[in-house]
Amino acid sequence: MSTADHPTPAHPAPAQPGSPHLAAPEHPAHGIAPIVPRPVVDLAPLLSWLRAGQPAAERLDFPAGTALPDGRLDLCKQQLGPDGALLVAEALQPRAADGAPGPVRHLLLGTDGLGDAGAERVAARAVGSDVRTLYLGCNGITTTGACRIADRLRASPQAVRALWLKRNPLGTGAGRAAADLVAAAEQLRTLDLVQTGLDPAGLAVLADAVLVHLARTGRTFERLYLGGNRLGPAGAEQLARLLLAGATEELYASAAGLGDAGGQTVAAALEQAPPGRLRRLSLASNGIGPQPAARLVAAAAAAGVELLDLGRVKAAGVLGAADNRLDAEAMGTLGAALAARPHRLRHLVLANTGLRSRAALHLLAQAERAASPTRYVLGKGIATTVRRRFEALSAEVPWPAMPADVAAVQSVHRTAPPPTGRDS
Repeated sequence: MSTADHPTPAHPAPAQPGSPHLAAPEHPAHGIAPIVPRPVVDLAPLLSWLRAGQPAAERLDFPAGTALPDGRLDLCKQQLGPDGALLVAEALQPRAADGAPGPVRHLLLGTDGLGDAGAERVAARAVGSDVRTLYLGCNGITTTGACRIADRLRASPQAVRALWLKRNPLGTGAGRAAADLVAAAEQLRTLDLVQTGLDPAGLAVLADAVLVHLARTGRTFERLYLGGNRLGPAGAEQLARLLLAGATEELYASAAGLGDAGGQTVAAALEQAPPGRLRRLSLASNGIGPQPAARLVAAAAAAGVELLDLGRVKAAGVLGAADNRLDAEAMGTLGAALAARPHRLRHLVLANTGLRSRAALHLLAQAERAASPTRYVLGKGIATTVRRRFEALSAEVPWPAMPADVAAVQSVHRTAPPPTGRDS
């Protein structure tokens, strides 16, 4: 999608070094309070460090932002505004000719009031540097801005590998913009579209692009974050297309209003999906009832899924997302499926699904005879003695490792994502 398809106001002129404050963003943030850009002078120490091009041997705290030894430059909630972000981006060092990693590989600019103009400017400069991760969540970026980012990524399609756009108001154009990003960035492996207004029609466009990417490159996506969007049963049909093709290793679609019908659609796709392609699946807070939920667990285990989350996301209340539900009969059914044969489902999150001790005992009876151990996260309402018996069964099961792309966006200035990489 070309920026010419989306006429926008001219970019505001960058602030001059002597200006007391930076320009405000073009667009208000999506559910985020407007920011007042900080004085330019606050950025001077950070800019000096960036221009020197020396890696951070230890944590470096500046008046604005923090640099970390693993290549993160954490500028989340630092009130940069579009022009402050541009000053930071312009100070990034070009990619080294010998391929040596630069001091900034993960650029975190969440909730900084970038707007469309700031996002485009950052992307334009980042593609020529060693930046591999762009975190741009909560910045008032619209479809126009996302398309501009895609245009910039085309100039260096091998650059960015993880793009986080959580809570930007992409709206009904989210799918087209996301498809453009997939086509533009050949190495993109993580795409975050949580709470961006993605709808079933847009998801269909995105799914087309992901499947074309798979056919062209032979590479699966590592993770897709689609939660907090009103996808419903129609959106579940598009999720099924991705699963049937084995197009992604991790799929996060929590709080998406899938309901029983959507749960059944996803379960049916998992039953036919290429074994071992999908490793993590989150369908938390989707209003899925007991029998579809039990079928999902059995299908996920058969498909080689290692982590399945049917619990509740933190944003469920704000999003009006209904809990998934399980009962004693469903627990017995899913427990029998997991005990029937060896599998790789090591982590199953069932917290906040209405479970009580009686229902949990139906599962425990099956879990005690299962060949493959599973860590069950059951939440409150389960007797301590029952919980301890479950814990004993999974004592040797390690907790899930944090994916590298998720670790890359952990921030010291905002709440970090949980180890499972949950999507809402």
